[in-house]
Amino acid sequence: MRRPAIASALVERTEADTIHTLHAVLNERDRTPIIERALRHCKDAWDHAHGVAIEKGKTQAEALRMAQVAYKLALPKMDSRAAIKAHIAAVAQGIALEVFNGRDGSQLLYAAQVAMTLHQTKGTKK
Repeated sequence: MRRPAIASALVERTEADTIHTLHAVLNERDRTPIIERALRHCKDAWDHAHGVAIEKGKTQAEALRMAQVAYKLALPKMDSRAAIKAHIAAVAQGIALEVFNGRDGSQLLYAAQVAMTLHQTKGTKK
């Protein structure tokens, strides 16, 4: 049996892309600001991964590492000005939660600054 084109496209996407797509579809009418949703999404990913690791009997250090990876994977893509601002807020929250060390946090914030600059110049060029 042949899959519909939409189903095939979803299968080919990575798990993270699928989660972001489903999240967008499910919250289509959600009026919560994108920054607030991004912060909640990253923190929920951290909490979930940490809880699963503890349930599986991992050490606290392993659980924290798994939670950090989940948080990083949940960061919003920087594809619009609003998403870049949400990314910056999520990185700041990650620094506060000790997901990122000083160097990683600085590099991510610099990348967001570059993305914002590129996004602004892209819109002004003709």
